[in-house]
Amino acid sequence: MNRSRKHIVIGVCSFLLSYLIVQTRNEWAPLHAWNRAFADVSLFMLGLVMVIGPIVRILPVLKGLVAWRRSLGVWSGILALIHTIIILDGWVEWDFTRLFFIFTPFGQEWVLHPGFALANAIGIIAVLYYLILMITSNNLSIKVLGNSAWNYLQSKTSTLYLLVLLHTLYFLYFHKPENPNWMKGPFIAIIVLIFLFQIAGFAWTIRNRIKKKVNK
Repeated sequence: MNRSRKHIVIGVCSFLLSYLIVQTRNEWAPLHAWNRAFADVSLFMLGLVMVIGPIVRILPVLKGLVAWRRSLGVWSGILALIHTIIILDGWVEWDFTRLFFIFTPFGQEWVLHPGFALANAIGIIAVLYYLILMITSNNLSIKVLGNSAWNYLQSKTSTLYLLVLLHTLYFLYFHKPENPNWMKGPFIAIIVLIFLFQIAGFAWTIRNRIKKKVNK
């Protein structure tokens, strides 16, 4: 399957999955439901990007999955960008001071909220990182930057993953923790599964290296 078709398949699946998630949150305001749905699917796709490498190391027969990793990463970024635009347009109304420095509960005075501000700052950094990875996720960038620089840049997905985790962690567990959100359980499951896959991939690599030395 060529790259364009991969993007179409992943794009359609992204919006379909987002729609299904919204349907599970009928008690939420539509804007908030869509906002969080796009963020949830973005995180899920980033998780897939993180586990494809270890999976292929353990099961080389699945090496075809690598061809999907770039498209998954791009769509994870697109959904994160949509998530950000919804917040900027529907919540803070493009007043960036609200996003970074103040939090305004409905019907109350605006108060400084350091945790909220820090979580949003981390989120903005993550989106900027997404944009850099998306812009350079093409063959032209490989030619311009060179293989070494391009591989170094794209290998920093783990940094992006950490930023996204920190941002999501705050809004799931610390910002209005009394509000129900079924994503709390799957979020922990995603973190644990990615960690286990990473450890398994590392262990498998060491195993193969030792095995090669023994066979020499």
